[in-house]
Amino acid sequence: MTIRAAYRHSRTTAAPARLSTAEVWSVARAVRGQLAIERSERKLELESVAERISDLEINDVSFDVAWDLEHQVLNRAGKPVMGVTEYDKASPDCVMVSVNGPMLADAETLLRSTIAHELGHVVFDAPGWIRVPPAAPAYSGMAPPTGKGDPREMRANEFMGALLVPPMLARVDLQRQAKRQRLPASIRPSNVVPAAVAYDAMNLDRETIEEMIFELAERYGVSTSFLRVRLDRYDLLRTGRNWDLH
Repeated sequence: MTIRAAYRHSRTTAAPARLSTAEVWSVARAVRGQLAIERSERKLELESVAERISDLEINDVSFDVAWDLEHQVLNRAGKPVMGVTEYDKASPDCVMVSVNGPMLADAETLLRSTIAHELGHVVFDAPGWIRVPPAAPAYSGMAPPTGKGDPREMRANEFMGALLVPPMLARVDLQRQAKRQRLPASIRPSNVVPAAVAYDAMNLDRETIEEMIFELAERYGVSTSFLRVRLDRYDLLRTGRNWDLH
């Protein structure tokens, strides 16, 4: 299927503008809407990504995507990494995505998040490569901790987070869980998700919170740490961490 999306970008180079976090989340929402089988789907099916996402049209730039989820993936230093997205002008209309299947074979949640992260690179980095092919092969990938601080990695991470756990769905599910557990809401609503009730985790029963996070993580097909970060990031379940939303 053809995945379509658009965001602020250079008309000359097709490279992304300096997008806000909310703009990245909006792109993730648009892509998810095309991938989800049902609107109410929580655990986004990504294991058959090679068959489901073979070509994209991003900001009117069309290109193909070749996926490899079966082989070991090494970075330029020869060290194993979870995934990498590459472009070579020898194949001018195609981007190659490699996900380290052997490394992630027994880690389903990490496999899914890696696929989502690399898809973020495809959506945001590939159009610029296609429009203005770099002289040398281009490369971007998921290789912590070296990627820390790289705006491309941060953008791909935010895309990944919102693709797998969208803020509006997380809002609904967390509130249902909290009502079932009769948890008191914070006097301050979320400053990220409009009109959403928020909860101050530090003032609530730890065991109850951990149980809620576990159940929601299972529902979305992510790890508990992943789910915890997303709820905190959306200012729905506060753990005391400050986030820069831009």
